[in-house]
Amino acid sequence: MDRIKEAADLIVDINKYRRQQIQDYQLIRSACTYFDRIKSEQITQADLRFLKYVSNIIGVPHFYDVLSKFGKELELEEHDLSTISSLISEATLHTSDSSKVHRYQKIILDLFQPSKLNRYFLSASTSFGKTHIVFEIIKKLAYKNVVLIFPTIALLSENLEKIIDDSNFEYFKNNYAIHTLSEVESFGESNLFIFTPERFLSFIDKNEHLIDFDFAFIDEVYKIDNDYLIDDELRENERDVAYRLAVFYTLKPSVNVLLAGPYIDFSDASEKNYNASFDNFLRDNNIELLDFNNYEIVNKSFTEIRGAKTAIADEELNFKFESGNKTDRLVDIVKAIKRIGENTIVYCSARSATESYAKTLIDSNIFYDHDYQSYNDFVTHIKKYFGDDWVVYRALLNGIGIHHGLVPKYIQKEIINLFNNDRLKVLISTTTITEGVNTSAKNLVVLHSKKGDKNLKKFDAKNIAGRAGRFLYHYNGRVLVLQNKFMDAINATPEAIKHKNYDFESPKDEIDIYYTNDTYLKPEHRATIASIAQRQIERAIPEEVFNMYKVISRSDKIAIYDRIAALNASQFLSIRMLIKKLNYEMDIDSDGFQVVIDVLFPVIKNQKLIFLIERKDKNNRYSILTHFVHFYLDGGFIGSMNFKLKTKGKTKDEAIKETAEFVYNTLKYQVVKYLGVFNIMYKLYQSKQQQVEMDQITGIDRLLTKLEYNALSENGRIASDYGVPSNVVEYYENLEQGSQIRASFDNYENSIFDKIEKIVKKDNR
Repeated sequence: MDRIKEAADLIVDINKYRRQQIQDYQLIRSACTYFDRIKSEQITQADLRFLKYVSNIIGVPHFYDVLSKFGKELELEEHDLSTISSLISEATLHTSDSSKVHRYQKIILDLFQPSKLNRYFLSASTSFGKTHIVFEIIKKLAYKNVVLIFPTIALLSENLEKIIDDSNFEYFKNNYAIHTLSEVESFGESNLFIFTPERFLSFIDKNEHLIDFDFAFIDEVYKIDNDYLIDDELRENERDVAYRLAVFYTLKPSVNVLLAGPYIDFSDASEKNYNASFDNFLRDNNIELLDFNNYEIVNKSFTEIRGAKTAIADEELNFKFESGNKTDRLVDIVKAIKRIGENTIVYCSARSATESYAKTLIDSNIFYDHDYQSYNDFVTHIKKYFGDDWVVYRALLNGIGIHHGLVPKYIQKEIINLFNNDRLKVLISTTTITEGVNTSAKNLVVLHSKKGDKNLKKFDAKNIAGRAGRFLYHYNGRVLVLQNKFMDAINATPEAIKHKNYDFESPKDEIDIYYTNDTYLKPEHRATIASIAQRQIERAIPEEVFNMYKVISRSDKIAIYDRIAALNASQFLSIRMLIKKLNYEMDIDSDGFQVVIDVLFPVIKNQKLIFLIERKDKNNRYSILTHFVHFYLDGGFIGSMNFKLKTKGKTKDEAIKETAEFVYNTLKYQVVKYLGVFNIMYKLYQSKQQQVEMDQITGIDRLLTKLEYNALSENGRIASDYGVPSNVVEYYENLEQGSQIRASFDNYENSIFDKIEKIVKKDNR
């Protein structure tokens, strides 16, 4: 590093910024580069004063603090006027003795003022620190009832753990009753709800008129637009519908709102193909747009590695390749990153690719000397329950983490923790790294420019690249693109976000028309609403029943009600036997369950679920789904996995992936919502027949709770959300046998139990 030249270049950019020749976000990039290069150099007192000054100019004093992570002593022995000015400026960014924001976070924080309606839509880089602002806003305005909506249970539990365990969040633990379950037995004087969109809607079903929110935050709000969802599973699970409905129900007249997401692009009214729907959404709901997409608080450098035998990322990292083969080059890249003592994320387009490349790295013996003793209890636990032939186990022994949607959730969580704590050197992942996961890696190797067989869009590519480098850990993240067209996606024409409920021309399904202002409805939409209203009157279906399970259309609910009404006495007897068995054994009566899914079958849209119902067992009596649900209730994830191993002849990797696909996608999203609608329509029909209130009818509620949470007790559901082995959940489900269950814990289960006990006890203080 030529320190004089580097410092001179930075000073030139500072002067350009003062003369308004470059933007503040461009100066941040220059400062990131300078800090990244000097972090490994010997730093004098003069250097410290200059670095303090620079961090003040760019408004990110954290840059100076991060130097301590690289072994730098930061105490200033002397203070000149510039240093004193910097310290005064930094003091304005402190929100408490132990917490501060950067200048661009403070701009947003300052926008939120008492005695006004505060509504903002924020798009910013992945390194911006959006969630941190949210907690500062809540503290500043001391809201009474707050809901935070995150995309995944993993982020829900991460924020719960942060509030319970982190001393910086003591304010929230002391001033709010914390709720993460949709069933709330009692409210506190002030309440903080942490939900996913689906769980928020479930809460609204039960409590809409019991509590008024003062503030709502929705993360990754781009999911309101189906075109932004490249993941087929997200589409199949109607994440866009759930997100649009969650936004709708948070935008009550007096609620303050912050909607946020990374790298969202917006329509320009001057463009030929301008779509006004998103602007209509903002205007109609008094929401102000905040576009901070250019503010990369951690800089990104891109290196395309193609056919050349050498490549240089920067002064610290360069490559020499002996082969032109892509797989061989990946091995060489990982070796080079290992040599400089850093970790890396490897992005793959598909789950099968993550496992294939993991095997390649295992066979290369790069990490032959890896020491896994610090997490030996974890790998021993995996071997015990999943076997030593599972690729995830073998990868962990070699310091490699595999992360995709079909790895059991608590194992995913532990792998991320190990990677972030530098216990694992490589994390090989699909787009799950962009779905509610916080990682800490300076390097990102991109092997593909697709998600599955679909080309990445600009938004997806930027979101993936955003995983290189993390604020408060790095100044610069390296994106290493290995022989693919990823940069074409990065540089592609952006697709602006749209909101179909605010677009007259946009196709709308039946669910959407009920949440669309009349201005954006066509005559045929109004005719549909009138027709359904007439059918509702004819069947005397209360509005509150229609408002439950909002992601199922009213027409489908009516169809289910009619099919229930057409059942014969024998079929009703089978359903009662099902309910009885669920309540006494938490298992299904196969005849009764088959009646239920036969009632539901005509309205089911999901192809995987249709297949599981259509396909019958060898006696052609029960659907495969019936058997799958039985084995899941009987033995949980492990029981379902063993069923596939023993009766289906699957390999270990296949059995685990197929079980995870069923449990995490089909069961928890698809089966639960359809069974839920059956339950309310069955109880409605029976309440009319028996002339009693609906809540006096016993239904399949216990099954729904078990399938959604994998637990029935409140503490069991909290533990399940947090992500723990099944034995730990079982402890909370059967406290009368608690000592016996606890005695069976292995070392890893004991360590997890100690963590979750603190959360359960403090959460129920």
